[in-house]
Amino acid sequence: MTAIGPIRTLLMPAPLDRRLPEPNSLRRASDAAKAAVAVAVDALAGSAVTEETGLYVGQQQVPLEYCQQFIDTSYRNGPRFASPMLFSESVANNAATHLSLTLGFRGALQTFIGSRTAGIGALLAAAEDVRAGTVESGLVVVLSFASPLTVQAYEAVYRSKAGFPLQNGAAAFRVRREAFEGSRELARAGLRCRGRTPAEQRRALKDLDAPPGAKAASVFWLAREESLAALREAMGEILPRRPEGESFALDPFLALSEGGPRTVVTLGEEGTAGLVALA
Repeated sequence: MTAIGPIRTLLMPAPLDRRLPEPNSLRRASDAAKAAVAVAVDALAGSAVTEETGLYVGQQQVPLEYCQQFIDTSYRNGPRFASPMLFSESVANNAATHLSLTLGFRGALQTFIGSRTAGIGALLAAAEDVRAGTVESGLVVVLSFASPLTVQAYEAVYRSKAGFPLQNGAAAFRVRREAFEGSRELARAGLRCRGRTPAEQRRALKDLDAPPGAKAASVFWLAREESLAALREAMGEILPRRPEGESFALDPFLALSEGGPRTVVTLGEEGTAGLVALA
């Protein structure tokens, strides 16, 4: 058996600085890193972090605004005058760094980057390590902090000016071998990628072998109709979620945290299909 969480969520805008423990490493950190620490504190609920506690971060992207500021400053003033802080806040494992510095993680640590399924990848890694005895427990932190640059990039790729609303935030939950207060059993989780064509997406979805009663789907806004058509053809009638905005990797866990569906199926814009089913 593998048991997960209650799933704690934190949506923006939120007074992040008030929710941070003291001391912390976050005075000049990105909102993504601050949200990661704040939601991790909620999920840990006072549980001690030891060397047997693993940390698994899944995020949609690095903080692009810090990348932009670092590059702009380098061009404007020369690379010697660009702030090292801007660079350090833009690297892929930045959130994991702040979680480790502030909360004391010293055990296994992995970071996953990639659209809708990064959080599912983090969950799979945590469950595998817990089952193997590599860690006693794991904390999974899922982040979605897109920016106007994200929207512009997708509009260019999809040759669309439709845009889409953004819903930024974080989720966190613990993973353990045995049941604990408020936990639910992880019945199944998986990732498959066959390619980006409709036929390849349908094959990836069928490979997931979703359990009966799957009710929620998580798909990319700018490819919504095509994705839902592939889901229905591969798996039957699946009810789409209607989020307040595009939340990428966070979206499946928002659905599960709301106490509605037990199964969420995702289809990312790059063709990766993911599934999380709770008993």
